Amino acid sequence: MDITSLQPDEETQRILGHILAEFAPDDPERPWKNGELLSPVQEGDFPVPELARAALVWAGFVNQRGWDEKTAWRVGGRFRDTNVSFASTKFGLRVMVETDRQLTPTENQPFTPPPGVIASKRVDLSSDPDLAALVADFTTAVRKAAQVFGSRVLNDLVQSQVESGNVTLVNQNGRLRGAYNFFRWQGQALIDGHGDADIRQEMIDISIRAAGGDPEDNHYFLPFFNPVNVGYCLTAMASAYFSWLEHVLVLALPFTPHWDPVEKPVTKAIGDPWSDKWRYVLRDAMAAPNGDAKKTFDLLSDAAEQFRNLDAHGGFGKKEQSLLVHSPMGAIPARLAEGASAIKATVISEAPSTFPEACEVFDAVDKFLRTGPLSDAFVWIEGGLQVAFHAEHRERMREAIAQGSEAFLEEVERFAELEDRISNFEY
Repeated sequence: MDITSLQPDEETQRILGHILAEFAPDDPERPWKNGELLSPVQEGDFPVPELARAALVWAGFVNQRGWDEKTAWRVGGRFRDTNVSFASTKFGLRVMVETDRQLTPTENQPFTPPPGVIASKRVDLSSDPDLAALVADFTTAVRKAAQVFGSRVLNDLVQSQVESGNVTLVNQNGRLRGAYNFFRWQGQALIDGHGDADIRQEMIDISIRAAGGDPEDNHYFLPFFNPVNVGYCLTAMASAYFSWLEHVLVLALPFTPHWDPVEKPVTKAIGDPWSDKWRYVLRDAMAAPNGDAKKTFDLLSDAAEQFRNLDAHGGFGKKEQSLLVHSPMGAIPARLAEGASAIKATVISEAPSTFPEACEVFDAVDKFLRTGPLSDAFVWIEGGLQVAFHAEHRERMREAIAQGSEAFLEEVERFAELEDRISNFEY
């Protein structure tokens, strides 16, 4: 989709025409001849810089490719009869203004030479109020035009693109997995200090401080500290794991042979509970009642109930789990008849014994995800690559997967190199 295809309606054109009244298209008859002032732009003024680019292109600004290194795009035209450009660079947004004035250079700052022109270094605009006003007015007008373009031109496009699956999701695998790893390490350290006596003592001291005590004092109730704090880590670890799981299951959608954005819109998939995400993404594998997908799902369901749901629902669990029923014998657990596993201890935590069980479950799920039907998807996801959902990309991924692991790895490497180049502004 070309940026010039974004055409405002008549009323929006009128509004933009008023805002950009002092802007004019690039004039080939009046090329840049003098030096170039480079001024940084506040990033917060343009949360989506591409909207500014779209508005300027509508006003007649043209792409100026090849003028700078480390630049995603640069568009140029005229403002108040002065050559001016707006660019997105590795070092932020920049306004470039043609000038032959000798201003005070700022020390150790980069400069960008237009073709065939000796450019000035970035300067301190305070030494020329008129030029400072021109840059400020240009930036203000572009910001207003970008806001209009976003609210009045892109709204309908955004909705239709989402419905068609023409979106990309930022891969947050590393961040979400990091939270799980952190709480898992903390819980294990509380249990055994990872074999290091100093670490173990340090963790005990942290537990005492967290309870409002002083590690220098003797605490006869010290045996209660670790189980309680391991329980905190267990709940946090389980919550973090399921958060990560929901994220990667959505990221895996484009790699499945059956996902259809009409049948299952991205927004619907994101909003589904983890169990529905699992059933849909692994639909074919879940059809086997005794298959690995179903067995792993059952493990996760039990883990969610045992390690996460009690505290995830306000500490009450589900149904009668937290209720004490009044009886002739006193207040007794409502689920007493279901056995000890149905009753959660609220005074002395069982976490030290259940923590390893939770780790075993999550390790088993990890193994299934990395070696089962989603193994190719996880190579991509754990590689940290962003995930595109549009039809062309889905077809490309499915073809590579069908050709075997070697062909798919070539695709992963190709896109990893492309992302590195984009991140480094090597266009």
